[in-house]
Amino acid sequence: MSEGSKLKQVLSTSVLAAALLIPGTRLSWASGAGTTGADILNMSVGARAIGMGEAYVAQADDVSSLYWNPAGLALMQERQASFMYGQMIQNMSFQNGAIGIPLENGAIGGSLSYQSYGDIQGFNQTGQSIGNQSAYSGVATLGGAWLGNQWSAGFNLKGIQEKLSDESANGVAADFGVNAIYPKPVLGGTMRFGAVVQNVGSSIKFEQQSDPLPTDWKIGLAAVQMMDKKLNLSMDYGQSRAFDSVISGGAEYWIGSFLALRTGYVSNHTEGSGIRAGIGLRIKGISFDYAYAGQGELGMSHRYEISFRFGEPRPILTAEERKILQQAKAAMRAERYEQATLLFDSLIELEPHYKPARRYIKLAMAKLENQQSQMVAQQGKTYEPGVSGGQRKPDLPENDDLEQLLNMSQPKAAQAPANNKIPAPAAQEGGN
Repeated sequence: MSEGSKLKQVLSTSVLAAALLIPGTRLSWASGAGTTGADILNMSVGARAIGMGEAYVAQADDVSSLYWNPAGLALMQERQASFMYGQMIQNMSFQNGAIGIPLENGAIGGSLSYQSYGDIQGFNQTGQSIGNQSAYSGVATLGGAWLGNQWSAGFNLKGIQEKLSDESANGVAADFGVNAIYPKPVLGGTMRFGAVVQNVGSSIKFEQQSDPLPTDWKIGLAAVQMMDKKLNLSMDYGQSRAFDSVISGGAEYWIGSFLALRTGYVSNHTEGSGIRAGIGLRIKGISFDYAYAGQGELGMSHRYEISFRFGEPRPILTAEERKILQQAKAAMRAERYEQATLLFDSLIELEPHYKPARRYIKLAMAKLENQQSQMVAQQGKTYEPGVSGGQRKPDLPENDDLEQLLNMSQPKAAQAPANNKIPAPAAQEGGN
């Protein structure tokens, strides 16, 4: 065995020992049954989600959806940016930064995660120290989601890099997720169902050692904004290539609109099992979240996160509201601008905070005005009674319909003749 290979073997053993002590991680950089690479893909993201027992597949509706279920991106109502820091044992740490942008019918987002194992003392094949060596992992994620009437779907693409001394490995992975929303209220809130398949992709290879990615699947159930938007409940079940089944559950309760209390439990047959808890503080568009994770005999870990919400809020439309929006857009495409204007106006009455409807109604009204102007130009000048010059009334469909309705509501004696001529007065009977 070469000196370089010996060094890498010693470093791998050191890093593996460190990884086993990191909360929520599986085996990494080692071969064997159940072994997977790219351990960073298993590092939970989002202090709110961790505080709720990491049961977040169906609950996900913020920028941390990039980790839990990309379909949740479509449920964001505002632009969000967040940064999370996790302090582990010894010199190990984990950081994640993410941003999400809601669109009219979905959302896009991206995140960067970095896991440092600190300095690890290296030895050569004779056992002599050769100084500290570095080891780290990183992953970049890009995601997108679509929003339907009672569903959403999303996907992620991930680029992975791991470095161990002077050796590095790269990989690519993908996630696919869906959400379904129960159409009827539950205790004043909403019931959501979620499912996700994560980390589908190539293996991670160091020299001749190749380990598969920690591919897993999860399903979840969440009751959202119950009891006047104060209570959230969630439960997940999943299985992974690296471990047996995992069951997790959690709850969140808001005291007023600024303080949230969270708790949950994770059961995954590893040292990562245990109680989770956390709090959240929200002041206007700024949130601070903290999560505690118990790890049995290994102690505990702490996660800190700050988030920012900015931009105009985008309400999530109900099924009825989305139907009106689709009908209005169809009327616009068919150049039925008067109908489109009425439909957009109805949508604004139902959901005043849906800003795109106001933009659409202005466009529809401008199109309608332009359409009528063109018809006037094609058919002649507007009829003005009492003005000479042979001006005539344009034959506009909208005016014809209106005139017919007016005539139908009047007695026949009062209806205007079709030729627009005033009949001569009848001769009076008798006289002086």
